[in-house]
Amino acid sequence: MDTNQIKAEFDQGDQHLAAAKSELNRPAEDVVPFMVCRSTRYSISHYLQGFLLKHGIEPEEEASVEVLLEKCRALDAAFDSFDLSAITFSKDHEYSALFDEMQNCIDLAEYAKQLVGK
Repeated sequence: MDTNQIKAEFDQGDQHLAAAKSELNRPAEDVVPFMVCRSTRYSISHYLQGFLLKHGIEPEEEASVEVLLEKCRALDAAFDSFDLSAITFSKDHEYSALFDEMQNCIDLAEYAKQLVGK
């Protein structure tokens, strides 16, 4: 188990989550929804990858958040309560411009951080 790689994944998750929060805290007319949504998706992905690495599983480089989550669920039933429905987009060009939906994505990334024990 490479602790540096695990730490790097968690650190990247933290950086993407901070970027999403920062973007959403801008004046409403200046918020770029694409940045919020993409950053939260990346944050969740890095947290899940870090969790898998911590448990000795090398995730596929281009694995989707859904695939990563399924692998985490196989290791820990706590992930069964993790619901990705707040993230209705899977590609960079897909995102929500609604404030509540963007906030729900940030909340989901925060929950992912808690689940992985970060």
